[in-house]
Amino acid sequence: MKKILYGTTALVAVGAFAATGAQAAEPIQVTVGGYFQAAFVFVDYDNDDGRRSRTLQREAELIFGGSTTLDNGLQVGVQVQLEAETCADQIDESFIYLAGNWGRLNIGSENSAAYLMHVASAPPSHWAFGLNSPNISLTGNFPHTSPVSLTSDAEKVTYFTPRFAGFQLGASYAPDACEEGGCGGTFSGSEFDDGSDGSVGDVIEIGVNYTGKWNEIEFAASGSYGTADDESTGDGPEEWSAGVRVGYAGFTIGAGYREFDSVIGDETTDWNVGVRYATGPWGVGIQYAAIEIDPNNGNRSDVQAVEVGGSYDLGPGVVLFGGVQYWEGDYDSASARAGTIADDETWVGFIGTMFSF
Repeated sequence: MKKILYGTTALVAVGAFAATGAQAAEPIQVTVGGYFQAAFVFVDYDNDDGRRSRTLQREAELIFGGSTTLDNGLQVGVQVQLEAETCADQIDESFIYLAGNWGRLNIGSENSAAYLMHVASAPPSHWAFGLNSPNISLTGNFPHTSPVSLTSDAEKVTYFTPRFAGFQLGASYAPDACEEGGCGGTFSGSEFDDGSDGSVGDVIEIGVNYTGKWNEIEFAASGSYGTADDESTGDGPEEWSAGVRVGYAGFTIGAGYREFDSVIGDETTDWNVGVRYATGPWGVGIQYAAIEIDPNNGNRSDVQAVEVGGSYDLGPGVVLFGGVQYWEGDYDSASARAGTIADDETWVGFIGTMFSF
C-alpha cells in the first residue's frame, strides 16, 4: 500500500489522464524510474526493554511503466513497481490501464479509488515519514491512516470519471482482499474462499474529490466510503473518510478523518491535522495525528503523535529531510498494549535523504 507520489500528490495523479507515451499506434515503450530513501532513526522510549535506540531505515523501488496511444485515440499503459529489497510483497503494485476523454480504467494490483482520491494534512518533512499512512513506521505503534483502504493493493477494477467543474468520482470493485496470489489488505483469505474463514469479498470502495482555485487560494476536499460482504457472519465491515486541504502563499493547511466498523463490532476513529510552509527549496511543517480503537471487549486504546520536521531540495530528484516525533499511548489493558512501545511516551528523531530517478 505504499504511496508513490512522483513529486506531487495522489490527488493530482488520479486527476490527470494525459501522460507521455509513444507515438500513435506504436507499441508500448517501457521506461524505468524509481526512488531510494534512507534515514538514521534515534528513539527514546519509556518501555525500552530489549529494544535498540537507533537504527537505519531504508526503502526503495524500481518503477517500470509505459504507455501508447492507439489510432482510435485510446491510451493504454502499464506500471509495475518492484521492491528494491527483499520483502514479503516483492512486487508492490502492478496494473494496466486504459484512458480517454471518457475517463480512466485501472485493472490489477493497485490502491482503490477511495484511497487514491483522499485528501489529508501534508507530512511536515517527507511523504514517507509523516504520521498519516507513512511508508515507514518509525516506532511500531498503531498506524495512523485516514484514507479508506479495505483492500490495499488487492486485485481490483477501478474507474475514474473525467473531472467536471473541479469534481471527480472514482469507484473500485475487488472480488476479495487478495493481492497477486497472496492475501494482504485489511482482511485476508485465499482468492477462492467462500468467506466461511472470516475473509471478505465483493469489496466496493468509492471516492469523490474536488479541486479548485480562487485567486491565489488553492482548495481540495474529498469523501470516500468502503464496504464488503462477510459470508461467515452475513454482515460486512464499513469504512468512510473525509479530508480537506487549503493552500495559500506557500502555506498548506489540511486535515483528514476516518471511521472504521469491523464485522465483530470493533470501532476505529482516526484523524490528523497539519500545516506546512514551503519557499524555494525549503519546507517546514507540523502534524498531529490520533487514533482511537474501541474493540467489542472494551479494552480501548488511544494513541496520539506529533511531528515537527522539514526538508531541503538539493537539486532535481534529491532531497534532505529530518524531523522529531512525540508519541503517547493510553491503554485499558496489557493485551491492548501488546506489540506497541507507546506505553507512556516515545521520542523519535530522524534525518535522511531520498533520490528520485
